[in-house]
Amino acid sequence: MPDISDIFEDLLAPFWLSTTTYRESVMFVGPAGALTEANLLFRPDEILSVDSAAADVSYVEGDDYRIDRQAGRIICVPGSRMPSIAGDTLATADGELTHGRTIVVTYTHRGDRWRGFVPAAAAAQLPRTMRRLEQRKPLTIGLTGDSISEGYDASGFHHLPPFQPAFGTLVASGLRRASGSNIQFHNFGTAGWTAADALWDTERITAVKPNLVIVAFGMNDACYADADEYIANISSILSRVRAEATDVEFIVVSPMLPTPQCDWLVHSRFADYRDALVTLTGEGIALADLTTLWTGLHARKSPYDLSGNGWNHPNDFGHRIYAQAILAVTGCSSSGDRPSNHVLN
Repeated sequence: MPDISDIFEDLLAPFWLSTTTYRESVMFVGPAGALTEANLLFRPDEILSVDSAAADVSYVEGDDYRIDRQAGRIICVPGSRMPSIAGDTLATADGELTHGRTIVVTYTHRGDRWRGFVPAAAAAQLPRTMRRLEQRKPLTIGLTGDSISEGYDASGFHHLPPFQPAFGTLVASGLRRASGSNIQFHNFGTAGWTAADALWDTERITAVKPNLVIVAFGMNDACYADADEYIANISSILSRVRAEATDVEFIVVSPMLPTPQCDWLVHSRFADYRDALVTLTGEGIALADLTTLWTGLHARKSPYDLSGNGWNHPNDFGHRIYAQAILAVTGCSSSGDRPSNHVLN
């Protein structure tokens, strides 16, 4: 697996710690060529770049946009080259990739910091994993999950610039850089799967002799499964893997939130799933709570700013947030305040 950590090192700095936000994604919703606004996560001090998501177009302040620093908004001015999407188009969204209609903003915000939920390190729950990393021993990671885990809709998954990998590869690269360990990563994520499907895939997971397994289901499960059924399936996955790999440890992931267009899902189930996953945690099992993190993000930003398909997949920025949260659980995050040499533009 190529080591992309040098390129994306700054992008893995936890957004809740950093005073520079890198390539934060924004979608403008409104008529083409009209004045439309979108919230940034923070009130910006200095705008470093505003680019297309593909990093092939740079936009000019005044000609294409202006910044309301007090409100923390970027404004698409009339006649701008920046793309937008009509509001009535969202009402009939069909899951189309949003990459070409997304812009990314890099900016400093020393006067405004994150006040929402912060993923906490759970190194004490992962003693074997942490020992291997501290001793720079090889670590084999398995990831089982749905289409989000498989890689949808990271740009690299679709072979689109800037070719950012999905969260699993980012986690492996972040751990490799932080520890110096040889990290072997195996992705068993499969589009359309629920935790019930993964019950029949545990032999493939244990065949790679994993030290750490990331279990990330919930988006598709919310179509039909209440919390009791969901957690029973997750618990069975852990038990079946442990039966063959007795020293394995787990990070269970509560998923991101979908956009309102996903009306075939029962949205209240996501909080129930998170609460159920908490009951599994203890020695050998830690939780990466993306559900609570996404709730805080949605309080500030449009759900479509974080979506790669307008429905239920993260975009590049969303995949980085997944990776940042999982790395935070391992205690292997960067400080977030180091100056950047690798901003994509």
